[in-house]
Amino acid sequence: MKMKKLMSLILAGCMAFSLTACGNKDNGGSTAEGDAPAGNDTTTSADAGELTYWSMWNNTEPQAKVIQEAIDAYTAETGIKVNVEWKGRDLGTVLQSALEAGEKIDFFDWDYQKIAMEYADKVLSLEDMAKAVNYDDFAIKALPASVRRWAGELITIPYQPYTSGVFYNKAMFEKAGIEKEPQTWAEFLDVCQKIKDSGVAPLAQDDAYVDYVFGYHLARYVGQAEVENIAKNGDWAENEYVLKAAQDIIDLKDKGYLSEYAPGAYPEGENEVGYEEAAMVVNASWVPSEITNNTQCDLDWGMFNYPSVDGGKDANTIANVGAQGFAINKNSENAQAAFDLIMKITTGEFDQKMALECGGIPADSRNEEWPEDLVGVRDAFLALTETYDWNAGLNANPDIKETIKTNCLQLFEGKLTAQQFVDAMESATK
Repeated sequence: MKMKKLMSLILAGCMAFSLTACGNKDNGGSTAEGDAPAGNDTTTSADAGELTYWSMWNNTEPQAKVIQEAIDAYTAETGIKVNVEWKGRDLGTVLQSALEAGEKIDFFDWDYQKIAMEYADKVLSLEDMAKAVNYDDFAIKALPASVRRWAGELITIPYQPYTSGVFYNKAMFEKAGIEKEPQTWAEFLDVCQKIKDSGVAPLAQDDAYVDYVFGYHLARYVGQAEVENIAKNGDWAENEYVLKAAQDIIDLKDKGYLSEYAPGAYPEGENEVGYEEAAMVVNASWVPSEITNNTQCDLDWGMFNYPSVDGGKDANTIANVGAQGFAINKNSENAQAAFDLIMKITTGEFDQKMALECGGIPADSRNEEWPEDLVGVRDAFLALTETYDWNAGLNANPDIKETIKTNCLQLFEGKLTAQQFVDAMESATK
């Protein structure tokens, strides 16, 4: 139990980079550790040399410690010295200009979607090197599939992924007589009714995630590409499924399936699950540890992918998934050595260690040991065939991002009817 609480504290402080859960301060300068002893001739792609790695982590974070341990092992094996710049999240403010200026950077890590969409012209294709090690045979399939969808080819190796869906208290499901996780919206509503009948709120909801849930639900009807089209072109009234999705949210509230406090001020909503006042919450895979840390609860967590909807385009094998990723500078003079090191970090022993010590999901499908709080996520995650971006396409038009959030909040509060929501969004974007 103590170990479970420790893992929760680590994850709550460090895992959710996409939500900037970790600080932005640069805590480290340039380091070079683990020089091989004299006479070491166990090499991979080079007999000697140096690599320079710019990291998105601060050197005090558990992810950095695992990466440094992998680097030390690599240096001992190959004799290749690795200079590390621990930039922290400040990396995002300096990386583009540094690459354009030709600064010596062999490889770096950052959000894998940002690499695929913003750095494609500055990094190498990794297809040939990945093929040589049969990367696609052991990678989590949805991750490289997303990179190739965004960039046209594999230009980053994802690691430390998160997934998303409906997280729930297994004991409450058992008490309500629920034996099977719902796969469809109709089955989900049936589960909500049974939980309500057992005396607790079925579904918690935070104000910070109202657009996240609505984007998920709308994408189930029309797919992410059409959600993006709606957001970009203002086709809120023209697409009948916007009204349908909004009405589904209203129905959740009218039937008493949302907590009476929903949407609560973050994190009060999700904490209702930890205090056993609600059974479920839609969120990402950092939420069990986040809730455990907030409430000191001791729950047996389950998770299922967000349900499919009747007549919808997308199955429940598509989820919002994110990860960090490693990429190699197109100007690197030792690209193969950099790739070999990236493989060492993101597969096998060190990928397993990253998952367990940082409370995350393994990126190597051959690693079967998961953190205790995330064991219930495994089957749903490995069943995924494709991924959604954050908010499933609603973020495609940044000019109306806050408008979407405001109107989604009022929808969940019951201050707008489904039609009023559609009218408000139509008015704001025409």
